[in-house]
Amino acid sequence: MAFDYLSGTESILQNVFARHAQSDGAKTWCVSEGKDYSYAEIDQDANRVADGLKNEFGILKGDAVAVCMHNRAQFFIAMFAILRLGAVYVPCSTLYSADELRYQLDHADVKALFTDDAMLPLVLESLPSEELRRHIVLCGTDTSHEHVGFETFLDGRSTEMPIESQLVTADDLAMIMYTSGTTARPKGVMYSHGNMTTLAQTQAQYLGWTSEDRYLHYFPLYHGNGGLMGVVPAIWRGATLVMIPKFSASNFSRQLVENDVTFVPVNATNAKMILNNPETEFDSTHRVRRMMLGLTLTTDELQAFEARFNTRLISTYGLTESLTAMVISELSGLNPAGSAGRVVRGYSVKVVGDEGESVAPGEVGEAVIFSHQRHGLAMGYFKDAPKTEEVFVDGWLYSGDFIRIDEDGYVWYAGRKKDMIKRSGFNVAPAEIERVIREIPGVTDVAVVGCPDAVREEAIVAFVVTNAPLSSDEVIAACVKDLAHYKVPQFAEFLSELPCNFLGKVDRIELRRLAMKFEVISTERS
Repeated sequence: MAFDYLSGTESILQNVFARHAQSDGAKTWCVSEGKDYSYAEIDQDANRVADGLKNEFGILKGDAVAVCMHNRAQFFIAMFAILRLGAVYVPCSTLYSADELRYQLDHADVKALFTDDAMLPLVLESLPSEELRRHIVLCGTDTSHEHVGFETFLDGRSTEMPIESQLVTADDLAMIMYTSGTTARPKGVMYSHGNMTTLAQTQAQYLGWTSEDRYLHYFPLYHGNGGLMGVVPAIWRGATLVMIPKFSASNFSRQLVENDVTFVPVNATNAKMILNNPETEFDSTHRVRRMMLGLTLTTDELQAFEARFNTRLISTYGLTESLTAMVISELSGLNPAGSAGRVVRGYSVKVVGDEGESVAPGEVGEAVIFSHQRHGLAMGYFKDAPKTEEVFVDGWLYSGDFIRIDEDGYVWYAGRKKDMIKRSGFNVAPAEIERVIREIPGVTDVAVVGCPDAVREEAIVAFVVTNAPLSSDEVIAACVKDLAHYKVPQFAEFLSELPCNFLGKVDRIELRRLAMKFEVISTERS
């Protein structure tokens, strides 16, 4: 049985936050919309809102309460209030359509909901029941609706921690985070309170969080990057979040200096956009000595970024079900460029083939993850026992990701299993081809997808972004030189930029749609 590092309610995150509020209450928890919110202020308001949820709306332990609003201090107040009652916190994407939001609210059996002016029209269109309409708390200035205002909800409420918080255990369900759906409905990943604490401890240790950190926060709070990796280690250490509405490449270094930032997340797309902007006086006058990197950069890009900003990019890999990152590069800077790092303490990762057999070091296969801590993996999928049994097998999490682990233990991401291209009976990882094409002079970005091939299962299409003259034949020739014949693309298409989603990840669904124009009846490349 996996070891349990948690004991008692002192390790529950909302109690950790409350201790910070008691010991250093005047310290700023977050800067939002131009205002500093202290630990004590957020803590007391969370207790007030918990009192309102309990006595006004009748919310009990185990009831689901959704938060569908843009990043702001009130988001945290709502989240802590929900967790302190032992209720279940359900963050909702602000990018959802009415159909997607309605599905989530209905599937999670949501009993109450927090929203803001901007999201209210969509929320009202999405409500699965009239009962939920009567249990909406509105954060904002719109008073034309019958819903209770956030400030009104605070009036006359108790500032004491609710008694229910003492009954919350590490094994209780704390939140349901819905993953992005592709061909089916999103799945609700269940996190216990122990999961949230384990995540906080791991990220705080391996990303070097301290109580003095000021973290520049611009990812959405409903997502794992913004709502978990960028929040729970800050709670654990007692750090400060500086929240800005959105990422700006042109103002990036200025914002680091003006907000006295010490730690910031970037993904590969952010980093490339920043490098494409002119150098400024602020690039070398900030206090940020480490940045958390999502996705991968080429060796040249990584070195150029670190040199220009005098900082260290810390690569990460993980998934929602593994409590986000469980592979993290060393703070020392020894990590080879392009690698996500090594598996952190408390986890084991093996790489398996199609039949579940272990593959040799350096070979690509599916990442299968085991936690040596009882709360190191998510609880499973809400209302989906068959999928839980399929993905969580004998204590191992089958990730659906392809990776390779070299002889030194460094992990290299090779793409999603669903993105793997089947060519003439072989599995082809897009990342293998993308690595070769990125080394071609003039190539600034690339993504590889498959499209139907009437004879050989799938053809391979490379979408390439370049800042220099380059032909498709030159791209193909470079691949012929460095790749096995079955990995060589049949087509190379040039784009001005790759389509990306809001997190900066390449939208491979859109690229596969674009690739459908190639009607392939396979012939040998030669």
